[in-house]
Amino acid sequence: MKQSIFSFGIIFLLCFAIACQNADKADFSRSMPAGEPALESKTAWANESEDAPQDLDETPPPAPPQQPGGGGQPQPSQPLPAGQPEPVKIPRQIIKTANYRIQVKDVNASAKQANLLATKHGGYVSDSELTNSSYEITNSLTIRVPAPRFDSLLDELGSEAIFTQYKRINSQDVTEEYVDITTRLKTKIAVRDRYVDILRTKAKTVKDVLDAEEQIRIIQEEIEAKEGRLRYLKDQVGMSTIRLELYQSIEYRPEPNVFHESFWSKLGTGLKNGWELMQGLVIGLVSIWPLVLLFVLFLWKRRWIWSKIRRRQD
Repeated sequence: MKQSIFSFGIIFLLCFAIACQNADKADFSRSMPAGEPALESKTAWANESEDAPQDLDETPPPAPPQQPGGGGQPQPSQPLPAGQPEPVKIPRQIIKTANYRIQVKDVNASAKQANLLATKHGGYVSDSELTNSSYEITNSLTIRVPAPRFDSLLDELGSEAIFTQYKRINSQDVTEEYVDITTRLKTKIAVRDRYVDILRTKAKTVKDVLDAEEQIRIIQEEIEAKEGRLRYLKDQVGMSTIRLELYQSIEYRPEPNVFHESFWSKLGTGLKNGWELMQGLVIGLVSIWPLVLLFVLFLWKRRWIWSKIRRRQD
């Protein structure tokens, strides 16, 4: 009896487990979207497609139609939208400088000619320095000339040379700094104008007025600094600099002695130095007068001191 009840319980549990498994399968099939093929059908379709021969004669898709007149060339860029300004092209800002040292026949004549050439090309000589030595005469000139005339002036200055020691030309591109300063300057001016408008229309209390004026002062100082730097860059870009050094070789000659001191002058200098020495000694003795006083007393009483010493020895 007990064995039959135990067997019946096992059979009941097996039937319950099978029923739960069938219910899960039914729920899974209902949860799949409509039209989704079963896993077995997908596998069979994949196997059939792998076994099927490939159609090598399949025609490729037609090429897209070309634009008329294209010919494989890139199409022109589209125009900017209406109302949008075109970007402003800023020319390159180049600072040109030259260091030029040449030997000439006559320094004075060549210096005059260099001054005339600078004036001819719209420039000027801003600095001149003449020096002499035992073997050479040198004249150093600083010439400012408009940038478009820089190269032509250098060529004409070279015609004065009988020997060129060196010719160094430097070009410094400051376009990036120029654009940066210009942009920052416009921004600061706009900010200053807004503060001025606030000061005129919206500042009601004394504190508001003082705060606005302080901000205007700070921004105005920055604007003036930027404007100064911008003027300097414009000047350096517009006017190139040539540092010209003209030299003339001469026969060696010792430099003359400019000053000879006579006997009487030396005698007067000696007397003056002796008097100053005497003054120094007197001042020194006065400074140590206690020691001098003790020394004088010792000289005055030296016999009495020596007699005392001898008596004690005897």
